[in-house]
Amino acid sequence: TRVRRASRGVVRTFRPVVCYRPVPLLARRPLSTLALALIPRAVALNLALGAIVGALKLPVYLDSVGTILVAALAGPWAGIVTGIVSNSVLGLLVSPTLFAFIPVAMVIGALAGIAARVGAFRSLAGSLTAGLAIGIAAALLSAVIVIALMGGLTASGTGLLTIAIRATFGVSVDSAAKIAAVATDALDKPLSCALVYLVLERLPRRLTARFTGAPA
Repeated sequence: TRVRRASRGVVRTFRPVVCYRPVPLLARRPLSTLALALIPRAVALNLALGAIVGALKLPVYLDSVGTILVAALAGPWAGIVTGIVSNSVLGLLVSPTLFAFIPVAMVIGALAGIAARVGAFRSLAGSLTAGLAIGIAAALLSAVIVIALMGGLTASGTGLLTIAIRATFGVSVDSAAKIAAVATDALDKPLSCALVYLVLERLPRRLTARFTGAPA
């Protein structure tokens, strides 16, 4: 409050008027321009690697490398968006059933972003450990979706592994699907995180410094 002395000895007070509308903290964009520019390229990388692995019927996916890379550079939200877009495109181009795995892609992006924030991608050992944790979480959720929607079997390399486990050990389809999912993701996600670590190591520091989630 300010005080102004007027004529005839009368003292008047007035309050300054705020001439702009305060911007709330939540109005800030969760994704930077660099992250938005990187997401389409990461989606293309996911699609390309997924197509190669799918054609070879390998018991891995490698279709989350782009998601993990974006999450490591730009944070969990960017990883989540990349995962959603990747699975949505796959659902449109390959099979509508892949829409059901969007929650798995979101979990991968979120956990990869959190792992990067705590410094997991600063070393190869940390990257492999993060990949193992991400793989277990993704496998458990993926197994539930596969059992609920597809009876435990898919046309991918994981489906072939499920059949092999069931024939070898005589377990139920549900148990075989869970074992196959954990075994596949326990190999796939550490491998994917290791690839991301190698990419981050070779990126110029002046470039990674521009991303909020990049490891120092």
